[in-house]
Amino acid sequence: MLSFDSPLTAIAQKQTLLKQPRQNVRFLTRFASLALLAVISVASAVWSWSQEPTASRQGQYGLTQIRTADGEIADPTFFLSNETCITCHQRVGEEFLGSFHSASHEDPLYRQFALLAQAEAGDAMYTFCSGCHAPAGVVTEMILHTPDAELPEEIKGGVTCDVCHQISSLTGHEGPWQQEGNASFVLEPGLTKFGDYEKAKTNRLHASEKKAFYSTSEYCASCHTVIHPVNGLTIENTYQEWKDSIYAERGIQCQHCHMNSVEDAVRVAETLEPVVRVGQSAAKGPERDIHPHYFVGANVDANRLTHGPLHAKMAVARLKSAARIEVVGPKQCTPGQELRIEMSVHNVAAGHNIPTGVTELRQMWVDLKVLDANGRTLFRTGELDEHGELPSDAIWFGAVAVDAEGRPTAKPWEMSRFLRQRSIPPKGAVRETIITQLPAEVVGPLSVEAKLLYRSVAPHVVDEVMGEDAFRPTITEMTQTNVVIEVR
Repeated sequence: MLSFDSPLTAIAQKQTLLKQPRQNVRFLTRFASLALLAVISVASAVWSWSQEPTASRQGQYGLTQIRTADGEIADPTFFLSNETCITCHQRVGEEFLGSFHSASHEDPLYRQFALLAQAEAGDAMYTFCSGCHAPAGVVTEMILHTPDAELPEEIKGGVTCDVCHQISSLTGHEGPWQQEGNASFVLEPGLTKFGDYEKAKTNRLHASEKKAFYSTSEYCASCHTVIHPVNGLTIENTYQEWKDSIYAERGIQCQHCHMNSVEDAVRVAETLEPVVRVGQSAAKGPERDIHPHYFVGANVDANRLTHGPLHAKMAVARLKSAARIEVVGPKQCTPGQELRIEMSVHNVAAGHNIPTGVTELRQMWVDLKVLDANGRTLFRTGELDEHGELPSDAIWFGAVAVDAEGRPTAKPWEMSRFLRQRSIPPKGAVRETIITQLPAEVVGPLSVEAKLLYRSVAPHVVDEVMGEDAFRPTITEMTQTNVVIEVR
């Protein structure tokens, strides 16, 4: 195993690369009932892994678009660990550690998905995933040739400080899809660190250079747009969702919300103006405008997956600020007659659609019930079954993807098209009409209770991917409302 005692001695060290064995893991999905709801087809490409991507779609390291500035395999000794960076950048480190960026390679759920991709689709797909989840591992070619347990922290740390701050340019519009995505950037490991601050001084550890793209959403899009490397299906489309929104029109970037505290992100969503924070970015550094480094989204299981209790708490708060649910019913209803309820869900504070990202995994749904005065349930939609799964008739938001044979799948490498996609755009709303027949005898008044719930992945997917290490994904109540209807 490599030993990086100091950044200076690390420069002289060399490595022996070992072949990492592939693991065979089986994964079956159970989205068949959800597929019955499918109505929207957004792609029609058919592929199989017997088909090779064209040479023009391959980069320096295969399917991923990541590359080095000189076109050579990167020297791993030019990557520093997060702990080394935190020596001087303590505040940044305290904010960053525990985020999913800080554990992008070691997150247990991702690891099992990645190993499954390697087992089923080969080393090329594993490298593709690692282009964003372990960039240093790809450009050093250690990700395939060194057993994971022997990878140094500098390499398996995922999206480390040094990975982000050694990206020297974005290359998406030069690539096969003519847009940012699939790790479309140049890594330039060395003694110069890049950022968006122009007056940073050279110190004994590194020089600094300003790059304007560090404060743009295109920087984030280089990994938060995921395009199937063979058939071109856009799997993760968060950047385009933002680009089509009023946030983009007003110049609000991804960084203005996701790097900041929840309170500042809410303020940005309300005012559509950036929040400026002043402080120190380095020990003994000057007081100046700074960028917090929390990188929080909807990752409420961060405590379990990334050892990030603070990030889990912030994610819950962020989800609770993102949406509003409204229910409108008649002032009075009549026993034995139909009850008509209008329900709407509003995206009030997310600069992209909700849910977003890998929406074939994400689940957001409405749990709505009508109760009489005695607490008897007259109607309910969105109640989970005994296995914790969504019923097929739920009002839910997310996606159903299918493979080339039309079979529902949650495995990105198998995805050929979407049968169903439903999400709520920034500052937008989705409306539903619910009609139920009331019994002849009803004790009023009636109470209509509606909750908007979210989890990052369905339990059966976790069970099938992680096996005996599976966990039960946290369900977060994003928002709720209650209305009262009198009975004649």
